[in-house]
Amino acid sequence: MSQDNNNIYVGLDLGTTKVCIVVARKNADRSIDILGIGSVPSKGVRKGVVVNIEETVACIQKAKEEAERMSGMEIKSVTAGLASGHIKSFNTRGTIAVKSREVTQQDVDRVIESASAYNMQLGEEILDVIPQQYILDGQTEIKYPVGMSGVRLEVDVHIVTGQVSSATNIVKCCEKAGLVVDDIILEQFASAKAVLSEDEMEIGVCLIDGGGGTCDMAVYKQGAVYHTAILQIGGNHFTKDLSIGLSTPESEAERLKIKHGCVWMPLVSDDEMVNVTTVGGRPPRKISKPVLTQILQARGEEIFQMFKGELQKHKLLELMGAGIVVTGGLSNFEGIEELATSVFNTPVRVGRPINIGGLTDLVSDPRYATAVGLAIYATRKGKAGAKLSRGSEDKVFGSIFQRMKGWLKEFF
Repeated sequence: MSQDNNNIYVGLDLGTTKVCIVVARKNADRSIDILGIGSVPSKGVRKGVVVNIEETVACIQKAKEEAERMSGMEIKSVTAGLASGHIKSFNTRGTIAVKSREVTQQDVDRVIESASAYNMQLGEEILDVIPQQYILDGQTEIKYPVGMSGVRLEVDVHIVTGQVSSATNIVKCCEKAGLVVDDIILEQFASAKAVLSEDEMEIGVCLIDGGGGTCDMAVYKQGAVYHTAILQIGGNHFTKDLSIGLSTPESEAERLKIKHGCVWMPLVSDDEMVNVTTVGGRPPRKISKPVLTQILQARGEEIFQMFKGELQKHKLLELMGAGIVVTGGLSNFEGIEELATSVFNTPVRVGRPINIGGLTDLVSDPRYATAVGLAIYATRKGKAGAKLSRGSEDKVFGSIFQRMKGWLKEFF
């Protein structure tokens, strides 16, 4: 396993239904190859939050072993994803006077700090501050103002806040599994790096990432994040709907969802029948597929209507020049594009990982978009996951969150 791993990067997706590790290599021409993947059923994580550390650690170790076996690499550190209902986001603006009439990097840092002034609740911290555009003396849509002349500098930013405890528990689980966490980012940002093109993010696009416990949304315009949102609804709710609606155990409902899942009634016919296992020792029975589809479509439509309301509330629907991209396990439903198109009345496509080489057939499933995106993010930040040795705990935590201004250090 031991070899030159200077260009090896690793992403860790801790989901409600699966724990997935993806190993990627950055080539000399800056292209990215997928070398291996490890994916196991998740235990100990609910709706993006660690609820049982020991079970989560065991899942991470199993996924790590699978990924190491496939890639031939010894994994020592990862870039992890963060997704939870405690995450909040909003847009705001900061303003300063330019000291020397020519914008310097210090001015840029000051205006971002000005925009970041926010009264947080107990236990809440700023996770990320993402500049959208700079405005210099009224001139808008400036991407990088350093060196330009002016007296009044403004910045529009997207601020993401959350509870520190969720991130600390992810780090603890990784440490117990023998891994160093190089960085933590929001999972919808990671998914975007895997499935969206630069043109889509420039024109305006909404990414919906549907997982087992939550559904995440990220809106991009002019290459920057304009809005994020998280719903506490995911694939498990589809399973529970089927379980209740068909009077069948959840294990059987999950099987039906995976094998016969469709969310668009026009795609099924009345003569299609499905065998369903019932509870209480009763014999199996047959139901028509439209009955199953009607249950799933109702839940899918609810999710899309809630996201549509979020877009309308913030007047973002008209910015979606490139339409909607649906990824994650949600996008594997038959008819998902048709259903989303009917709700949003805009072009929709399924988002699969793009611009990668290597074992593409293994990660082409949208369920792996987040893990692939985390590995891609690591390649761009230079976070090599298969070469770093573990240091002291203080040093590890200091390096992880340097980008987050060290907001975790006080907890260790």
